[in-house]
Amino acid sequence: MTCSGCGNKLTRTLEAIPGVSNVRVSFVMGSADFDINPQTSKVEEVIRTAERETGFRCARTTSDDQFIDLLMTGESVKALSDIMPAGVKQIDVLDKLTARITYDPTVVGARSLVLSLGDRTTGLAPPRADASAAGGRRRLRDMLIKTTLAAVFTIPVVVLAWGNTLVDDRSRAYISIVFATVVQALSVPEFYRPAISSLIFSRTVEMDMLVVISVSAAYLYSVIAFGFSMAGKPLDTKEFFETSTLLITLVLLGRLIAAFARIRAIAAVSLRSLQVSTAVLIEAEGTREVDARLLQFGDRFMIMPHAQIPTDGQVTEGSSEVDESMLTGESLPVGKQHGAQIIAGTINGSGRLTARLTRLPGKNTVTDIANLVEEASNTKPRVQELADKVAGYFVPVVTAIAVITIIVWVVVSLRIRNESAGKAISTAITYAIAVLAVSCPCALGLAVPMVLVVAGGVAARGGVVIKSAEPIERGHKITDVVFDKTGTLTIGELDVVVEEILSTDRGQAVSLAKALVGDNKHPVSMAVAKHLEKQDHKAVHLEDIRVIPGAGVEATWNGSSFRAGNAHWLGVDQMLEVDRLLQQGMTTLCLTKDTELLAVLGLTSVLRPEAAAVVHELQARKITVHLVSGDEERAVETVAKTVGIPEQNAAARRSPAEKRVYVQDLIKRGKRVAFCGDGTNDAVAIAQANIGIQLGSSSDVTRATADVVLLSGLDGIIYLLEVSKASFRRIMFNFVWSAVYNVLAILLAAGAFVRVRIPPAYAGLGEIVSVLPVIIAALTMSGMKRPATV
Repeated sequence: MTCSGCGNKLTRTLEAIPGVSNVRVSFVMGSADFDINPQTSKVEEVIRTAERETGFRCARTTSDDQFIDLLMTGESVKALSDIMPAGVKQIDVLDKLTARITYDPTVVGARSLVLSLGDRTTGLAPPRADASAAGGRRRLRDMLIKTTLAAVFTIPVVVLAWGNTLVDDRSRAYISIVFATVVQALSVPEFYRPAISSLIFSRTVEMDMLVVISVSAAYLYSVIAFGFSMAGKPLDTKEFFETSTLLITLVLLGRLIAAFARIRAIAAVSLRSLQVSTAVLIEAEGTREVDARLLQFGDRFMIMPHAQIPTDGQVTEGSSEVDESMLTGESLPVGKQHGAQIIAGTINGSGRLTARLTRLPGKNTVTDIANLVEEASNTKPRVQELADKVAGYFVPVVTAIAVITIIVWVVVSLRIRNESAGKAISTAITYAIAVLAVSCPCALGLAVPMVLVVAGGVAARGGVVIKSAEPIERGHKITDVVFDKTGTLTIGELDVVVEEILSTDRGQAVSLAKALVGDNKHPVSMAVAKHLEKQDHKAVHLEDIRVIPGAGVEATWNGSSFRAGNAHWLGVDQMLEVDRLLQQGMTTLCLTKDTELLAVLGLTSVLRPEAAAVVHELQARKITVHLVSGDEERAVETVAKTVGIPEQNAAARRSPAEKRVYVQDLIKRGKRVAFCGDGTNDAVAIAQANIGIQLGSSSDVTRATADVVLLSGLDGIIYLLEVSKASFRRIMFNFVWSAVYNVLAILLAAGAFVRVRIPPAYAGLGEIVSVLPVIIAALTMSGMKRPATV
């Protein structure tokens, strides 16, 4: 695929197949994903149909299951298929010596599976490259061969055409028609086959058809002129085989450059390369280095100083600092000790760590983020739909211009220049060929997707995981940013600093509080549960437990109603014991029996170190900052004042539904709103905002409902805005360049300026001239770095 037009063709083809739905195609990544109803169609049938109707080579590349590639003969594969060992789901033959075994890693591990096969396999097959990268390299290799061969046969034709005295006319004509025919044959799989397939199966005329018409016209006219010349009746305009050959070669050269740029774009977004190929496995007999693909659940592995971590795990021994900048963008190393989580692809510091495997290679955090980046490149923002709509009119408009060009130049040649009919027709044809060949919608087709793919990869390397194309498109338009408080502007963990038990039975109050907050994942409940677990009182068994989002928890015990939550919800915020803590700006959790206050706990939170700087930077960019929280007024006011948010933009005691209403009201007033929360009680507000942002960890990227996940702090918001702004500038440049190029090029090719024109032989340069600036503009983003500080 060379541009979004190819992607649209594949999309239309897949959508027309019964049982196929939710089709998403990324031409840059060379991939498509879709849902399929197995009762209606089979994947193999879909692939065959797509190949037949588009001319693309397709293969099934992804699976949710774990697999391992082994060196096996066909006989061994057949024998294994007959017995199908426990845990093995499927066996696919990749080539004569390699088979892919799909298995359930919870039933059988990779090493155990290989050992059970015995002499049926000679070991692991060499690792296969990422499918998108491998496809890009195949495309580059294919285009390099075609372009080189075309150039080898084109150069003699051009030299003979321009050097009139090198050989006699008859020899030149014979050599030219033979070499031009070879070049024409080279163009069949690249231009003719896709264009004709699209016309027959999809009923559409695409960009390749313009190339086909122009080179066919030049070649066929030259063949006819050659025939008349050999018959001794030469036409006024002799054969010009150099036009069709040079056209084909230059267009192929343009596509060769585009293929190279695509590989660069994939490299810019690829995170899979962060995965290391070997691991130091710890066994009863000692340690040994194994292929990382052989790791299995239950394994412990060692990370040597300054080594790359092979997969996700939990530290069981040792301490060190780990550089996570390649995933989070955070330049400072992160301390790791017993119980800490480590991430695949990150780099250990000077200490030695022992870890227990928690996720397998190929299904870990690196692949989660890589999959999200690739899925984001498959989504189509509104600006891309506009570009596709314009490109849809391109071919018929250019064809109409070519027809008008023929008519105008025939009239001009006959009436004004007094040329013969044959000369007039040949002149008009050369101008029309130039118009068809020089026009190029590829720049328009590349304008958006190339930028979005690079932007998504650059953002991910800076710790900002963008899950769809919309945040990149909308980010630079944001006027208001709304923050949650607990876990967002403050760190997720709170400390209980005051505990007042008002009940006469302290033990019972503690047991009730433990039971109410024990299973709640809200930061306040978790902090209280952590505080109470130190006290030697067991939680009681409650009935009818019900969580009230943004308020607290209620349940019944021994016929009484017990509640734990914020003071306002419980109606105890005016009580002296509670009011004193609220006046100090503390967050409170109160415990009541019916309407009687049994206990109150005061918690303090710590602001994120970057919070004030982020708020200041947003305000410096003329973005209005808001704080909306379910906490008490004084606590919210204290945080707002500390970070510099105006009092009128700070809202307290807001339930999740009320947070959503707050965001909705801003949008109704014409604001473009980003909501940033920690995902605990923010889902509805995150969904309501124009851009939903969740502050999370690497383990949250797939579970997060937000459009964007920040892996390393609030300053990721600033980086998101920077990436969006840079993307917007490049997309606008690409649109303007595409329009300016096509208008000027078509006018020059059509002879509108009479004395200055683009000869048809050079019109193929249009592929390079139009596409190269677009590609360069997109790839310049790959050098963007997340600033160390806001």
